[in-house]
Amino acid sequence: MEVSSAPITAPLSEKPVLSRVGWRARLRPVLRSANWSAASEDTPIPRWVHVLLWLWLAGIDALKLSGTVAMLPRFPATAAEWHPLLPLIGRLLLEDMTGALLFYLTWRWLIPRTLGRARVVHYVLLAALLVLPYAALVGWVTAQTSRKGVQVSAYRVTSPAQGQKKPVTTIVKSKKTGPQMPETWMRIISAGIIGVFIVGSSSALRITGDYIRGQRNRREMERQQLLTELAMLKTQINPHFLFNTLNNIYSLTSRKSDKAPEAVLRLAEIMRYLLYESSTDTVPLSRELAHLRSFLDLQRLRLPASAQDAIQLEVTGTSPDCAHPIAPLLLMPLVENAFKHGDLTARPVAVHISLVLASDGLVRFSVLNHVAPADAERELPKQPGGVGLVNLRRRLELLYPGRYALDVQTPPGQHLVTLVLLQ
Repeated sequence: MEVSSAPITAPLSEKPVLSRVGWRARLRPVLRSANWSAASEDTPIPRWVHVLLWLWLAGIDALKLSGTVAMLPRFPATAAEWHPLLPLIGRLLLEDMTGALLFYLTWRWLIPRTLGRARVVHYVLLAALLVLPYAALVGWVTAQTSRKGVQVSAYRVTSPAQGQKKPVTTIVKSKKTGPQMPETWMRIISAGIIGVFIVGSSSALRITGDYIRGQRNRREMERQQLLTELAMLKTQINPHFLFNTLNNIYSLTSRKSDKAPEAVLRLAEIMRYLLYESSTDTVPLSRELAHLRSFLDLQRLRLPASAQDAIQLEVTGTSPDCAHPIAPLLLMPLVENAFKHGDLTARPVAVHISLVLASDGLVRFSVLNHVAPADAERELPKQPGGVGLVNLRRRLELLYPGRYALDVQTPPGQHLVTLVLLQ
């Protein structure tokens, strides 16, 4: 039985179906962006929103009532004089209650169920369903209770009577007529406009509040992430430093040097600083310099007794108790890099370290070391596996954004790194 090996092809008439993206699908990512997220329905309404709403309602009532009172001959002083205004006061209270109900329904129910879920069409439809009953009720009540001008309950008519010389005066009671239909519809439309304004104001305040809350939460998350990253960077310093120091102690013990016990003692002092004093965000500059001196004393143990001055440290502008704040272990990677890649056999100075603290708080820290002839053409800071310098650059970006300068120069046979920190 032979099986045909001809490839099976689709009919040429078939065309790929392109999916069309509607405007609602395009708007949904905007409403669900990271910048705004609607809070849940159980989130309490802020107190300032209650105060703002009721102050606005009370202000509108005061304007309406003052307009009516201004038309009276004098300000009502007794209960009998206030009695004709009771329908107006009752209508204002009804408007306040229904307006507040519309506002709170929009805040607690409409926004979370529609815009909070990127349902714009549902928001428009449900907002219309909320505004229509409000407009019908308030508009009808307003039309029933409002009166234009003076309401005449009875009037006199004087006309001549047949067979009498004097005219006769009769009292005719006026007929009570309800409001005309056009006026009622105008009241309903006016109430509808107010209802739309209430729903829009509630929506705007809710969205603005949720946006500000989301921005605040986002900044807090970024801050926590920044602290976590700084903690991770700081934990990377200790193993890196310990690795280099143990290599130095191993070099001493392999030569059975009498300096090995002193090296272990210096290492204990340095580890005490790493464990108990460098956990804060900043440390006094005097403590950082003391730690730096302990490290240099540890490195001098690698040199012969006659070459102790090959490692020099010059400090200007500071005192033994200088409290100028600086991030802990910020200067150590530059010093470690000098001893890791430098030539300690260079004389008279193998490593020269300088720190200057200006009166305006500017810190200038420079490290100059000689480079072995075999490494003279190599850019030492870009060495693969240079955890210390990569870590330092990242910490500077996080702790001193826009307030630092790191300059690397490679003159012939030397390597110079200068770090400037602004206050």
